[in-house]
Amino acid sequence: MLLGRAVTNVSGDGGSGGGDAAQFSLAGKRPAEPDLANFVKDRAAAIRLGKAFFYDQQASGDGVQACASCHFSAGADTRVRNSLNPGANGAFGAITGVFTTGPNATLVAADFPFHKLSDANNTRSAVVRDTDDISGSQGVFLRSFVQIGFGSPASDVCNSVPDPTFNVHGTNVRRVTGRNTPTNINAAFNFRNFWDGRARNEFNGVDPHGAATANAVIFRTVGGVPKPVKILLRNSSAASQAVGPPNNITEMSCDGRSFPQLGRKLMNLIPLNGQKVNPTESVLGGLANTSGGGRGLNATYVGMIQDAFKNDLWDGGSVQMENNFSLFWGLSIQLWEDTLISDNAPIDQFAAGNTAALSASAVRGLGLFTGKGRCSHCHKGPTFSDAANGEGGQAFANTGVRPVADDTGDILEGHARFKTPTLRNVELTGPYFHNGGQATLAQVVDFYNRGADFAGNLTNSQIRPLGLSSGEKADLVSFLLSLTDERVRNRKGPFDGPSICVPIDGLSDGVSNTRCIPAVGAAGGAPFVAFQ
Repeated sequence: MLLGRAVTNVSGDGGSGGGDAAQFSLAGKRPAEPDLANFVKDRAAAIRLGKAFFYDQQASGDGVQACASCHFSAGADTRVRNSLNPGANGAFGAITGVFTTGPNATLVAADFPFHKLSDANNTRSAVVRDTDDISGSQGVFLRSFVQIGFGSPASDVCNSVPDPTFNVHGTNVRRVTGRNTPTNINAAFNFRNFWDGRARNEFNGVDPHGAATANAVIFRTVGGVPKPVKILLRNSSAASQAVGPPNNITEMSCDGRSFPQLGRKLMNLIPLNGQKVNPTESVLGGLANTSGGGRGLNATYVGMIQDAFKNDLWDGGSVQMENNFSLFWGLSIQLWEDTLISDNAPIDQFAAGNTAALSASAVRGLGLFTGKGRCSHCHKGPTFSDAANGEGGQAFANTGVRPVADDTGDILEGHARFKTPTLRNVELTGPYFHNGGQATLAQVVDFYNRGADFAGNLTNSQIRPLGLSSGEKADLVSFLLSLTDERVRNRKGPFDGPSICVPIDGLSDGVSNTRCIPAVGAAGGAPFVAFQ
């Protein structure tokens, strides 16, 4: 059954009924597919290419960042040092009370929630602390692009630019994104992607903005000559999302690099060079280099593209391949992310008839989730998110996390409406909300129980005080824990991957002050732990 990335609502009623688990089963569900008959030659080859692109640290301007650098832990980011963005007012620190402050600071448990009240159950109680700072993901240093680099590590030639925001006593630190990083697991179901939905459902082959970019073209050979062609591929928001970060000056790139330049760079490098790939890895294991230090793939990006995509997208020569690199990047990552479906959580087992899969507390929590807690009005269906249902319903909602003026959210409608995130594996994907302002699921439940922090006339109608008892709140958290697929926690295929070292300090050069996640095969490895 196909769902998501399409307008048809196939996700169940999501109403306030009596805790029916069947509506939440993801078993047998897959994202709606774009028509790729004129683009993809070999789907398996495209999936291999997409996974290599996603993990390859050489794709960044500094040879350190990869897409996976912000999605390394259950598809999300659990780092606590240098993870603050100053938010709407442009200044680090508390508006009220005391808060960890400044670039390269380390968040601690006492900093959460970012909006703290004297009574967690009463939104009108005294404000103990408030900040508009955001817990995001650290990316790259602010630099201007000069030319691509082919060294090891494969850092581009760039000039340092004084960063007025992300610096410590005048020394630049890695920049931090202005929103918290959502998981990429199950993201393939979303009709639009990013918190603000700017990654359109229709992929134009070039950037996230679909039909809004009127001059977006790819190149097909006609009579041996590459000709510009416009495309709009429906059901491709994951592809639209994937082409956003690589040349973004906060996330991955020096300022001024283009996708054709990124293509020229990677086409001359060994895929994943410097990173280990387990020979039993579910997608890339067959290409793993097992000689010497066992790093990289026994392949080239040119060959991988030629294996995956139709000849008329690349047979006009290297310049055509470079100019179509955004197309290859977006579609191949989307096809790989289409495999990241976590459909074997306890809730799925319970829906299939295994009554022992949920504890008594979790079963009570299920009833609260669909009833008194009002959760399933937005977090509905197999993905626990209305974002799979196109433009209708509660796909984007103002839930009163911050004042409207802080962040207008939805690129189409504004009003501080943000994409309803999936709750699958939510145990592992903290901190929570678009601002990363809640550290634990208990804090999230408190937030909804009191009827939000900044409710107003634009806030979703389902946001209201719930009157949950302490026992009911605990039951609701128990239910949320039942949404974790243990394959995700333990990095088992298809959630395995190459090694990657992520900076854990804003001054890190990518060698020192890093956390290295080892390569694992399909059997998995050390489990991920929740944000703490």
